[in-house]
Amino acid sequence: MLGPLPKLYRFLVALTATMIFAVGGAWAAFMLPYPILLSAGASVGLGVGAACAYLLLHQSASSAQPHRVRRRRLH
Repeated sequence: MLGPLPKLYRFLVALTATMIFAVGGAWAAFMLPYPILLSAGASVGLGVGAACAYLLLHQSASSAQPHRVRRRRLH
């Protein structure tokens, strides 16, 4: 929903979202009484981050910009 972005910015947004959620999931798992679940929390965070990155960068068909039509001038 961020609109059309250049490839570099799309990559940075996706990377940032997945890393924030992966670190957040690992931190949440670390704060639970069983710290052995750290890798599971990071995995869940990574999955949620990937889904959020997809939703941030996905452009739905209804919001897609129409293509420009080039018209030839008749003399």
